Amino acid sequence: MSSSFTSPTAAIRHAYRHRIEELHAEARLDAITWNVESETDFLAFINATPRWRKGLLGLVNNGNLRVTWKGDDGDHLAVQFLGERFVECVIFKRRSGSRRISRVAGVDTLNDLHRLVAAFDLARLVHL
Repeated sequence: MSSSFTSPTAAIRHAYRHRIEELHAEARLDAITWNVESETDFLAFINATPRWRKGLLGLVNNGNLRVTWKGDDGDHLAVQFLGERFVECVIFKRRSGSRRISRVAGVDTLNDLHRLVAAFDLARLVHL
């Protein structure tokens, strides 16, 4: 592989690492205690999901990382990394034939996050 070629996956990982550095700086400025376990779980997630699009990565006031994907059709997935391999998810999904958006929130394991994506038909939202 030449140095001028960067795969989408490598570019996404690089962007996330850069964003984490920015969030560390913001956490220090705002006196937010960084949850190291949240970061560890997020890094495990990006390593285990190489075919996911880059989401919007932010820091919650409790020190956890949260990544969000939003679609033009109202679909939305936000995942907060709680540590200990647990995630809190918020899902908005517009079901076909419905004017309303289904809304769901809950806690699940990091390993089962892909099942939530499948159950709510969010693959187009998050996959490359």
